[in-house]
Amino acid sequence: MSLAYRTVLDDDEYRPVYRCLLRYAFAPERGPDPDDEPFEQPAEVEPRGLYETAGETSDGDPHPKVDAGRPRDATDVPPTNLVVAGALVDFRMRVRGAFRPVGGVTAIASPPERRRRGHVGALLDHMHEELRGRDVAVAALWPFSHAFYARFGYGRTNDYLICEFPPDALDAPAATPETEGTFRRLSADDPDDVDALVALHERSTPEPLAVARSPDWWRLRVFRTWTTERFVYGWGDGGDGGNGGLRSYLAYRVEDEGEGRTLAVDYWGAADEEAYRHLLAFLRNHDSQVAQIRFLASDASLLDRLADPDEDVTTKVKPGPMVRVVDVEAALSGLATPASDDRVVLSVRDPRYEWNDGRFAVGVEGGLTTCRAVEAGRGEAEQAVDIDVGALSRLVVGARSATDLATLGGVDGDAESVARLDALLPVETPAPYLREWF
Repeated sequence: MSLAYRTVLDDDEYRPVYRCLLRYAFAPERGPDPDDEPFEQPAEVEPRGLYETAGETSDGDPHPKVDAGRPRDATDVPPTNLVVAGALVDFRMRVRGAFRPVGGVTAIASPPERRRRGHVGALLDHMHEELRGRDVAVAALWPFSHAFYARFGYGRTNDYLICEFPPDALDAPAATPETEGTFRRLSADDPDDVDALVALHERSTPEPLAVARSPDWWRLRVFRTWTTERFVYGWGDGGDGGNGGLRSYLAYRVEDEGEGRTLAVDYWGAADEEAYRHLLAFLRNHDSQVAQIRFLASDASLLDRLADPDEDVTTKVKPGPMVRVVDVEAALSGLATPASDDRVVLSVRDPRYEWNDGRFAVGVEGGLTTCRAVEAGRGEAEQAVDIDVGALSRLVVGARSATDLATLGGVDGDAESVARLDALLPVETPAPYLREWF
């Protein structure tokens, strides 16, 4: 038996099998029964799977590519032969000051009876190869286990903070607005609301790794989760909270866990200080309805705005998403750099992909990095910085410095060469923060 990499069809035969597999993997309490509940996906999400086949497919190629590197539809394999599933997400993320294509990897799942056979690794290899063929040099994912995906060359981009506190903890001057304005509920079915959120998101997310959200993404991934709706409210100074004056928003759920309700904020954004204060005041006004607020953020600065950060406040730092360079030469080309004439040779260790495993010369031209593979037998005398692909992935997006990565064991080189690499690809400020759940 062999495995065929395919696009999962969105029809009445293939979709239920795919959804059943995902449901049992991520919500096992619901069981492995077939599930064909309609669930609209954003256009950016492209389901993929490996299907068991008896041998070669009809055209003799088990992994034929069509449509700019995408695998062909699974019309030549039975839907029940799906052994491992996943999806690619066609994102654009801010990487070193410019939006670049990044391939989100999500919904990786296989049934228990088919696990520990290398199927996930095989699917990732096909996905990474597909991304490279589509000129997408970097992949990103939210891992169930950081150690597991580190084995496949992924490196962590950022951590995030979960802060829980009672609503009245926001009885503090730094959380109290000084002007009037209006909060109102926003609707996924109102194009004006969605357009206003798209514009606000562009203004309120200056950090590296911010995602350019499409209207589709807002409707189907911010206004709702995989299984339920979120409440989305916005504040503005236009009298009606209106579209032209929208300056902050939050998307949240209310959980009832038996010890009092929790208002869980999954997404939020504010264009300025006053808009942020109105967002916090909106949360404060839920004191008669919920016992706790759960707030996600990139750092602990919210504690400065609480009345007493020691009283009934808990914080947890959690490891966040991961990225992986799938094409070294493309990933290291065209990045904005403050360096003027630095050059360094990298000896990249990537045991999974031979096109990445080798020596690359990184330089500068016109304020942007250049990168080219060094042919075998050439430039061998030039001192190289040895770097594994996971460390390189973190370096590319500005998550850690080469010096820090050397301390952690992912980089090895003489001090001068490592310093030149730091000059070419310094740590980003503000720190990278991929807030998008996918």
